[in-house]
Amino acid sequence: MFEKLGQFIVGWWRSILVAWVALLVILFGIAPNWDDVVQDGEFAFLPADSESRLAEAAFAEAFPDDVQTSEVFVVIRRTSNTTGLIAAEDIDDEERIGDWEFVSDYLAPRIRLAVGFDEDSDEPPEADAAKPVEERLVVQDIKGFWTPGFGTQFMSFDNAATLVKIELRNEFLNNANREVISAVEDLLNDIRYEKRKVTKADGTTVQKPLVPPGLDLAISGNATFGRDILKAQVDSGKATEHWTRILVVILLLIIYRAPILALIPLLTVSLATEITRKLLSILADAGWVDLFSGIDPYVTVVVYGAGVDYCLFLIARYKEELDRGATMNEAITSSMSRVGAAITASAATVMCGIGMMAFAEFGKFQQAGIAITFGLGIVLLASLTFTPAFLRLFGKWAFWPNFSNERIEGAGGWVSPSSLMDSIRDRNLLRAGWGKVGQLLQDRPGTIWVLAMLSLLPFAIVGVMFFSELSYGLLTELPETAPSVRGTLAVQNHFPDGEVGPLSVLVRHPTKEFTLKGEGREGIKKLTANLYAMRDELRIAKLRTWTSPTGLPEHPKAKKPGLAKMSVVRFRVFRIFVSKTDPKATRIDVIPIDDPFSRDSIASFNDFQTKFSEALPDELKDAEVSFVGATASVADLKTVTDRDQVRIDVLVLVGVFLILVALLRRPMVSLYLIVSVFFSYLATLGLTFTVYYLMDPTGFAGLDWKVPIFLFTILIAVGEDYNIFLMTRIDEESVKHGRVKGITVALEKTGSIISSCGIIMAGTFASLLAGSLVGMDQLGFALASGVLLDTFVVRPILVPAYLILLHSGRLGRLGDFLGANVDPVPPATAD
Repeated sequence: MFEKLGQFIVGWWRSILVAWVALLVILFGIAPNWDDVVQDGEFAFLPADSESRLAEAAFAEAFPDDVQTSEVFVVIRRTSNTTGLIAAEDIDDEERIGDWEFVSDYLAPRIRLAVGFDEDSDEPPEADAAKPVEERLVVQDIKGFWTPGFGTQFMSFDNAATLVKIELRNEFLNNANREVISAVEDLLNDIRYEKRKVTKADGTTVQKPLVPPGLDLAISGNATFGRDILKAQVDSGKATEHWTRILVVILLLIIYRAPILALIPLLTVSLATEITRKLLSILADAGWVDLFSGIDPYVTVVVYGAGVDYCLFLIARYKEELDRGATMNEAITSSMSRVGAAITASAATVMCGIGMMAFAEFGKFQQAGIAITFGLGIVLLASLTFTPAFLRLFGKWAFWPNFSNERIEGAGGWVSPSSLMDSIRDRNLLRAGWGKVGQLLQDRPGTIWVLAMLSLLPFAIVGVMFFSELSYGLLTELPETAPSVRGTLAVQNHFPDGEVGPLSVLVRHPTKEFTLKGEGREGIKKLTANLYAMRDELRIAKLRTWTSPTGLPEHPKAKKPGLAKMSVVRFRVFRIFVSKTDPKATRIDVIPIDDPFSRDSIASFNDFQTKFSEALPDELKDAEVSFVGATASVADLKTVTDRDQVRIDVLVLVGVFLILVALLRRPMVSLYLIVSVFFSYLATLGLTFTVYYLMDPTGFAGLDWKVPIFLFTILIAVGEDYNIFLMTRIDEESVKHGRVKGITVALEKTGSIISSCGIIMAGTFASLLAGSLVGMDQLGFALASGVLLDTFVVRPILVPAYLILLHSGRLGRLGDFLGANVDPVPPATAD
């Protein structure tokens, strides 16, 4: 089949080039903008039947006018003294205004205007409330210490800070929040330098800073985290693609020292990547696939890395055929017939491995599996058609400035003689190096195998021990310079860590109402008392309910409203804490002690769920309880992704194993190839954990939760990719030299090209380190390390050593069981 494909390319190479370029031009004209088809969010990708998603639906039904899912905090704090925020009556200087007056009279009204609210109204726009939820303003409400009945919850107990809370209707990872956050940031930047006119007692006018001296303004909240993460994803994607191209060009020039020959793989993968993006955007626009914001870097690095590998194998074989005296047309046809099947099988293995992510429950994993597999299919097609057509276009000029076709003995054709390594090969150093490795393996395979395994074993043990030590944090994901990180540290200096991610509990009773005279109100009072008594055990910092709306513990400056305001406050409390559509439903707001995105908070939340049921008084034992908030969603995220890790691991291992069995027809050898790469995965995971822990022992919260699953699927697939190239060459050389000698000869002849591919693949993955997101940095380091480990330990040591032990008879009867005599080499050619 591939020989016919080669003949077709030789005859129609011009048309093939034109067709690929024309396809790209057409797609540029018709494909929608990438940003218009990707989906925002994080928890929105959880399964619809997950507990937090069901709880959100129940909460939206009970409180349809209160669909806040994220928030922005403006943090106002005094840093110039230890007495806290200053009121106007405590200031002797008539030219100054008080801190509280600055917030209520200047800052808060300007914020309302900046986000589209009426300056003189305490309520959201009436027209907005009449619209469907999806058509309303992004901002739901703005609250602060002036809010009747609830103001003290926005004041720190040390009296040194206060918050202005901007409640948003969107999830924290939503691009629609960006405009609101930017408007608030612009306002804060302007107001810091703004002046106000002050008329002195003598009638003269002077300009004074609007912001009282010593008052610090910052911005925080989980929506601000989300904005910074989305921005970092975009920046990281651009940096990754930029450095991917640079690294690929540099490495190709080092390998080939021929600019055009280095340009061919780069143009091939660039073309394939752009076509992949355009086709995916068209499919997403049509609703056939889904794409999450931030998927681009993952598609780019895998497609670039794999595509360059395929091109290198094809070009190396093409050069080998030319060295043998073939014409360009003959070389292309022969190259396609000899390595086309191996490249396709290799790509199929990678596509099968990564494609198994499509069976994940978590939407982002599903989409990554589909998109990356689709991109690999496109780059495979481009490598098998565009690359050879491009080689035919340039002819001998592809090797400029090296035009010699003289065959170099020992290079085996797998690495082009037109490279920086010419002088080394001329002295047979490269051949001697790989030959020495092969000879050592042949002489002492068992010893070398044991030493290699022992060198990796400590890291593999670390990988197993800390496999579940994962970070779901936002602060740990962003650099310290991010505005949200600085603002959050300001909040946490004066408020509980959980202030940036409160937890809401929906309590719905089948018969009892929670109105002022309802039977359920007494139950809520008892529940509030029970929870407050267990607050240390439940890790609760603050608690607010229908019967204790100002919160427990009470703020030192909390004051009961006068009679005139009592009815207004009672109405507002009732509207917030009791459902208008179902008076048998009420809410409880909890501020946890812990950071809602930390691993400890997940354990605390699971404990909180169990003990909340125990805290329910007899009056509410039949109530249905739902939990809504960042911690509840993160707990579901952990549960779902833990299940996905197990499911995908099994599917990848089984799928790749079946492909290896179909290709090699040796089940026990295929099983060893799987086990060896899986072992290298555990070692890589342990190495990554160790390196990042040593970089910051006190601040390291664990590897990012996305690292293990992406590392597993990509590393297993790529590791077997290289094993397939080695095994196919072993089969080819075994016919000439016998089983054992064929192994060492194949290792010698494939050593340079597979090592070159591994270095390029590792360099491509290392480009992820150019981003600012910690999780992406960790994944880039892990993938690069894992590929190098597979390239220089698994493929040249663990695999050949095992095969030599197997076929040399040193394993005795165990070798027969493991398949040493399967598909034997004819006696005439055997060792």
